[in-house]
Amino acid sequence: MSDFLHRLRHGPCLLLDGGLGSELIARGLVPGTPPDLWTLERPEALVAVHRAYVEAGSDAIHANTFGSNAARLAQFGLLDRIEEINRTAVRLARESGARFVLADIGPTGDYLPPVGQGDPEAWRRHFVQQGRILASTAIDAFHIETMTDAREALLALDALQEVAPAIPVLVSMAFERKKRGFFTIMGDPLGSTLARLRAAGPAAVGANCGIASPDMRALAQEALSAMNETSGSATDVRLVFQPNAGQPRITGDGVRYAQTPEEFADDMASLLTAPGVAALGGCCGTDPRFIAALRARVR
Repeated sequence: MSDFLHRLRHGPCLLLDGGLGSELIARGLVPGTPPDLWTLERPEALVAVHRAYVEAGSDAIHANTFGSNAARLAQFGLLDRIEEINRTAVRLARESGARFVLADIGPTGDYLPPVGQGDPEAWRRHFVQQGRILASTAIDAFHIETMTDAREALLALDALQEVAPAIPVLVSMAFERKKRGFFTIMGDPLGSTLARLRAAGPAAVGANCGIASPDMRALAQEALSAMNETSGSATDVRLVFQPNAGQPRITGDGVRYAQTPEEFADDMASLLTAPGVAALGGCCGTDPRFIAALRARVR
């Protein structure tokens, strides 16, 4: 068993990093520009962000590979540099001094018909290609994040398990809070979706992005209850949660988020010792101050 998997299963709770994209935008990345471009053109900025999270208390950070699959890179004329981008992103993450580095795996950006023109076979090729590149680097785990369609999440999970069966995989879905509960924008309900993912054998499942910490705390409590009620073939699967820092607001000084680090930490601290919760962190808008505030609750 790897050190990362042992920590995930036996604790203490891992502290992840916060929002990478929002931090790069704060440093000058123009919205709409692929963050992957900064892996090549502004590596010092990436290392600075990663290191700031490590100094704030992150045990594990995500490499800048969220959009580094063929489907997304092709849109920006970067497909021929896919291997260089993924390998460099992991190297830069390692330079931060983090104990653990996670390869961030995002969606392809398309949806299945009739909503979009997505092709499951093409999706699988993209995930296999990126997974093989990243599996040959110094990563401790994959983290499939911000998925809104359980079918794409399961497909990505299966592809990564095929190319790198020894590397743990975490899977996080993006849920919204509705009157009837938590659902992805494609209509996948929280409990049954996590149960489907759990049965496929990842190291952890959970939620990220879309909602702020008060709703994420409620989601986590519902997820814990659902996971306890349903049996799965993978009994060692743990839970991971990464909320946003509230809703973004456009101001004269750029994008600002409504929540304070202390509010975020208060909500997330309640999950630090919850049975089954293995990793906590932040998503959009959660800068290093948010991780530092949560780390203070750990201490």
